[in-house]
Amino acid sequence: MSAIMDKKNLVDTLKPHSTIDREGILVAKEIADKTVWDKLALENPTHAVISAGTEAEAAKKSAIQIADIKEHVQAGDILLDLGTGYGRVAKYLLPEMPLTGYIGVDSAYAMLALFRERYSASPAEQKTPLLLINADIHTLPLQDVSVDTVIVSAVFLHNHKNVVEQAMAELKRVVKPGGTILIYSSFPRAATCMGMQGLAYQAFLNLVGRPFKNGPVRYYWRSEIMHLFDGFTEVTLKPVGYAVVPKSLIFLPKTLDKIWRVGFANPLNRALEYITPTFLKYYCAVHFDVVAKR
Repeated sequence: MSAIMDKKNLVDTLKPHSTIDREGILVAKEIADKTVWDKLALENPTHAVISAGTEAEAAKKSAIQIADIKEHVQAGDILLDLGTGYGRVAKYLLPEMPLTGYIGVDSAYAMLALFRERYSASPAEQKTPLLLINADIHTLPLQDVSVDTVIVSAVFLHNHKNVVEQAMAELKRVVKPGGTILIYSSFPRAATCMGMQGLAYQAFLNLVGRPFKNGPVRYYWRSEIMHLFDGFTEVTLKPVGYAVVPKSLIFLPKTLDKIWRVGFANPLNRALEYITPTFLKYYCAVHFDVVAKR
């Protein structure tokens, strides 16, 4: 009974009359019925989560992320998982750490349906009331200052920077003063060989009139990331990964690119990482994770 009451309180985080209920998933009135992610989710729900290629890889990566998340989240928090997908974070976090509420937002209804199905079969996760919302990441149907913690995992990667800027404005709006935003695997560094390729490709897309194409990874300079967090009291950028040789060459056909990555780039990067002094590894990081306090 208390869980039901808690769910009712969680619904209070919504803007009035901003959603419609579709089989237990709240759909923002302004969102299209289907998005590019729905077809991908139905084909392979793990592949649709950009942070991992297989469930085994997802589990390995999740263990690291969950340990970090638990350092910043408290049991009394309402947590917003932006781009929640099929609930990969919730799957590992909630059995270990029940929360006051968990809000999963995703632009793909199909992904949320998978989340709902698994959650309904998991008593350990059900200790935390869940609200699933089908909405775009940059137009959240949530009240101002309504959540304590926000998690964004591998969501901004393939969105145009204008969309990311709008999404960050929304996160600033909904997170409470003193709240925390945790962003993982979303800000690849521009100051790398991969970054230079990515910037060149984005310039090409701009030239041919397709700047908002969904798919290409967007790369960021450190100053761009810091600008997104203007107004926050604390912002920490954490360098993650290592690469000197680009792991992919975007001009190669898929098969040749895989040969490049597996046969050359990955082994060489591992060897270079082994001999690179610690103080230089910061400059070889693949991306920045972010911990920001409102």
